[in-house]
Amino acid sequence: MAAGFLEFILRRVAGFAGVFLVLALMIFVLARVVPGDPARIALGPTASAEQVAQLRDEMGLDDPLPMQFIDFLGGAIRGDFGNSLISGQPVAQEIAALLPATLELVLVTLVIMLSLGVPLGVLAARYRNSAFDAVLRIVSLVGVTMPSFLFAILLQLGAAYWLTDWPILGRLSRDFTGFEGPTGLLVLDGVLTGRFDIAADALRHLAFPAIALAMSGIGQIMRITRSAMIEHRRRDHVQTLRSFGVPARVVTFRYLLKLSAIAPLTIMGLEFASLIGNAFVVEMVFSWGGFASAGLEAILQKDLNTVMAVVLVSGGFFVVANLVIDVVIGLIDPRIRIKESR
Repeated sequence: MAAGFLEFILRRVAGFAGVFLVLALMIFVLARVVPGDPARIALGPTASAEQVAQLRDEMGLDDPLPMQFIDFLGGAIRGDFGNSLISGQPVAQEIAALLPATLELVLVTLVIMLSLGVPLGVLAARYRNSAFDAVLRIVSLVGVTMPSFLFAILLQLGAAYWLTDWPILGRLSRDFTGFEGPTGLLVLDGVLTGRFDIAADALRHLAFPAIALAMSGIGQIMRITRSAMIEHRRRDHVQTLRSFGVPARVVTFRYLLKLSAIAPLTIMGLEFASLIGNAFVVEMVFSWGGFASAGLEAILQKDLNTVMAVVLVSGGFFVVANLVIDVVIGLIDPRIRIKESR
C-alpha cells in the first residue's frame, strides 16, 4: 500500500512539474508579444536610443528567444526574476516583502470558508427541502453572485456606522508601526514573539477583509457540500447503517461527511490558488498592501519583469495547491489512486 501511494504521489508530482513548465512557457510567450519595448517603457520616452539599447542588452532582449526562455526558466527556478523596470529593485525581494500580507489574508479566508461553508452545507442537507434549507440556499446564492468588493464596501460602511472603533484599513494600528516578525504573517509573528497584543490587533484588521473575500467561497462550499451529502445519503451502505438503527448524527458526521469531503476539498484548493492572485480588489479597498494589488499595479505600469514573476508565482501556488489536494484526496479515498494505477 505504501509503495502504491508513493507511486501515486510521484505520478502527481511529475504531472504538475509538466504543468508548471507549460505555464512558464506561456507566460514567456505572452510577455514577448505584448506591444511596446520593455526597455523603452522602463527608461521613459526621454531616454536616448543608446540608453535603450544598453538596457536591452542587460535584459537579454536581443538574445534568441530560446536562449531568453532558458535564462528566464533558470532564473525562476533560482528565484531570480531580475529587477523591476519601475523601481529598479530586485523583483524577488519585492515579492518576498509583499507576499506574506496576501498569504495571511488568504489563509484566514480559507479558515472562514471551511468553518462556515461545510457545517452550513451539512445542515442544509440534513434539513433538505425545509424552510431552513431554502434560507441557506438563498444565502449561498447571494454569496456566489455578489462580488467581493461590494461585500468589502458594505462592511466598511457598516463598521463606520455601528463599529466606529473597529479598524478598516491597513494591517496594524499606528501604535504598532514598525513591528517586524520572522515570517511576515503578523498574527503568527505576534504569537511567536510573545506580542499577543499585536496578534489580537492583526486579527481585528484581518476580520473584514477576510470575511469579504470568503463570502463567495462560503456559498460555493455550502452548495457543493449539500449536494454531495444528499448524493451519498442514497448509497446502499448508508441506508444499511440507518436500517440497523445507527443514530442519524453518527451517520452524518462519521460516515457521510468523510465521503462528501472530496468535493469541498477540491474547491478549497482552487480557491486558495485563485485568491492569491485575485485578492487585489479587497486589498485595494482595505489598503492592505499585498502581493495581489502589487501585481495589478505592475500590469498598469507595464513592469514586465514584475508581471511575469507575479503570474508565475500565482500559477506556482495553483500547481502546489492542487498537488496537495490530490494527495489529501488520495489519502481519504484510496479508490482514486487504485483506479489511476490500473
